[in-house]
This record gives sequence, C-alpha cells and structure tokens, in this order.
Amino acid sequence: MKALQETGPFEGYDSEIHPLGSYGVLIGTFSTTVLGFLGWMGATGRRLPERFSGGDLALFGAATHVVTRVVAADKVTAVVRAPFTRFKGNASAGEVSEQARGTGFRRVMGELLDCPFCLSPWVAASFLISATVRPRQTRFVASIFALSGASFFLHRAYELLGEGLHRTRAQARLLHKEQEKQADEGVQFPGRGPQVVEPGRAPIPSPS
Repeated sequence: MKALQETGPFEGYDSEIHPLGSYGVLIGTFSTTVLGFLGWMGATGRRLPERFSGGDLALFGAATHVVTRVVAADKVTAVVRAPFTRFKGNASAGEVSEQARGTGFRRVMGELLDCPFCLSPWVAASFLISATVRPRQTRFVASIFALSGASFFLHRAYELLGEGLHRTRAQARLLHKEQEKQADEGVQFPGRGPQVVEPGRAPIPSPS
C-alpha cells in the first residue's frame, strides 16, 4: 500500500520521509478530543466559562511553556521519548538534543514529543479542558509548573550575571597586567612622566 504522500493530490510533496497519513491521525485525534469534550459538555447540560480571566490565561500560558519544555527536552522525561527518538547529545540546563526515528506513526510521535512548539496546543487544550471541569485543582497543578518556570529564569539570570562579572574582572586583570608590563618596559603614560614648566604657565606633562 502506498503512503499518502505518494498518492492523489499529495503525490510529489517531497522526496523525504514525511508520513502525511500519520500526521492526519494526530490532527484527527486532537480535533476529536476537543470536539468530543465540547459535545460532552453540551450533552450533560454543563456550560463553558464565559471567558477565562487574564490571570488564569497567564498562569496556564506559563505552565504550558514549562510543560512543553519538560516533555520535549528534559533529561528525566527521556524515558517517555526514547521509543520514538534517538539521542544526539546533551544540551544546556539539564536538557538533551534528540531526533525522531523510525517511520510512520512512530516517527510522527517522535517529531511531536521532540518539539515544544508542536506540543503546545495539546498541553494548552489539556489545561483549559481541565480548568473547565476542575478549576481549583488545575490552578494548583499549573502553579507548580509556573513557579518552576520562574525559578528557571531566575537561575539563568543569576548565571548570566555571574558570567558578566567574571568577564569584567578578567578584563580588568588583563588591563592591569598590560599596564604593569608597559611600566616595566619604560613606557610612560600621560601624567606619569616628568613635568615641564614654562614661564608664566602651569606645569604640563611632558610627552612620553
């Protein structure tokens, strides 16, 4: 059986492995889940919130960012991605670099789990669905990840500040050594050499 990208209007999409059929399965799964939830809400007489507050959206947005990073790149969650990805190397801040492997649905799952941007709609939908049914519990869980994200950025700011201070101190030491070297070689800096006094004028430094 030919792959979807080799048939009909999809033929000639590209020459690489892009399992369009498996992509379609993911799209269908996401759409069915969201529409199924909305249908269940209507069938049970439940009502969706008129709107989510700005605070909730900010909280869920921060939590979505952190969860997608944790799922897609964290070392510990590699056990979830390993069946679908191949390890390439370590990255910064406890993260790893991976690449999707295999073919068909296995490859598609690897691409999804390895991509924080691709995971964002899934995680965001999960938070909103959960917040509609269990708002207090959802805010509690989301707060854990939001605070983790704030801590991460504070750690990065601390590291960047420390790196800046180290560079400044290193440059100051190099400048001091260069000045000492020039002084040992007899190079005079402005204001350090003998002064020349002209009649009626204030002393001026002699040229080095």
